[in-house]
Amino acid sequence: MSRNPDDHENNKNVQTNDTQSFIVFVQPTSNRESGTKNSQSGEKSSKDEAKKKKNKCRGNRKLQRYKAKLRKRGFNNEAITALISNYNQANQDQNVVQESTIPNINREHLVPIDNQRTNNQQETSDNGNIQENARTTKRKRATKSNNITESLSQISISNIVRKRPRSKTMDNIQEQQELNETTSDWKPKYLKLSDQIFKQMLSKSLSDADKFVQLLDTSEKLQYVRIYAHLLNNVFYLKLEESFWEHYKKVCISESIWSSPMLKNIAKENNLFRFKFKTQVQLEKHYQLIQKRLNIAENNLNQYKQQPIRESMDMNTLSTIMTAFVRQGQHKLCAEFERKKLILQFDAIDHRSIKAFYNLNPTDDQIRSAKIIWQATNEKLHAEEQLAILKQRIYTKRLPSSFNILDHSIDNVEHLLKQSIINRDKSATLSFRRLKTIAQFKYDIMTLEMTTVEEIIRSHLNIIADEKKKLIAHVKILCVQTQSWTRYSCV
Repeated sequence: MSRNPDDHENNKNVQTNDTQSFIVFVQPTSNRESGTKNSQSGEKSSKDEAKKKKNKCRGNRKLQRYKAKLRKRGFNNEAITALISNYNQANQDQNVVQESTIPNINREHLVPIDNQRTNNQQETSDNGNIQENARTTKRKRATKSNNITESLSQISISNIVRKRPRSKTMDNIQEQQELNETTSDWKPKYLKLSDQIFKQMLSKSLSDADKFVQLLDTSEKLQYVRIYAHLLNNVFYLKLEESFWEHYKKVCISESIWSSPMLKNIAKENNLFRFKFKTQVQLEKHYQLIQKRLNIAENNLNQYKQQPIRESMDMNTLSTIMTAFVRQGQHKLCAEFERKKLILQFDAIDHRSIKAFYNLNPTDDQIRSAKIIWQATNEKLHAEEQLAILKQRIYTKRLPSSFNILDHSIDNVEHLLKQSIINRDKSATLSFRRLKTIAQFKYDIMTLEMTTVEEIIRSHLNIIADEKKKLIAHVKILCVQTQSWTRYSCV
């Protein structure tokens, strides 16, 4: 069928009208979507700004951590501020030196213009191929240009101060820490006690101390007496240390510790590192430090005595009672210092004996025998100490706590004795026999242990005697050999 051309034109007009209406209909939807996107982006930006506003500046964290580290080490606020100010001043001086040493250099003269142009052209040409080579190529390191002969850091590196000089404040702080009072496990701590315990200790120090304790009716007087005891305790403690180091010096001089020191390898072989002797310079320095501390402690005590509260208290009575009180509290401390003096004396004797032995130029066999004798003697002394403890326990009837388990080891007999079918007298008799048997068993175990320890001591004595015989025989052989060699040389 043939179509009319007018109808064909009418159809085209209808289609164009439909497409225009469709375009007109689609455009508002796209505008709506763009509006929603803009609103979402605006909300996100407002949220980001709100988050940024919430972030607070908490100061210089690095400086805060540094201050906390110094506080843990025992520095006070004044020392910390002095250290930080000195550090900042040194950094400012170093920056001034760096700025003065680096000259004003025009960087454009270091690189030729032609090379700059070629580099710019290469950059523009490379930018076009970035997307193609992104997956296949990797980032390369920047290569040095051959035209640059010297870098900016190399120009001024010879004039820069390499190390910051040490400030004098650290030496002052270290000296102040050394002058502070020393701590000890046996040293009484009167400022940390409660008021009630302090009064009880004070009343037991002397017979007339109860009347003095009754005078401490106010907290001010009690605090004054406690601080007085603390300062007097420091003075007596430093006097004990001073006497110990004086004894230390006498022992080192009498045993020739400084005049003829021992070699390190010999000391290591014979386990002489338990008590390392100080040098004469170290001892003098430490002794002077103790004297400084003692002078400071005495000055603090004298200044404290001059406070106004002394008018309401008898200072002579206070001094007498507090001296006796502090001396009694330092009884264990004095015993500890005496023990340290004995250990020092024994170590000095070991040092002298071993040094005298090695001065005789012994052979390897003689050194081996001597070490066996020393080890056996040490174990024999430990066994003798253990034997003395066992004898003392049997004499005082104070058995070890581990023996208490034997009292409940026969549970069946103890349970049977509690039954009502057994007569009371018979039950008491059997219970007494049970306890007597357990006590005899404990005594038999202690006796057996003592016999074993005595046998160990005899075994060590036999080892010592055998090694001494070997040493004497070896010395005789050496004497015969030397005599024969002398005769042969004379002939």
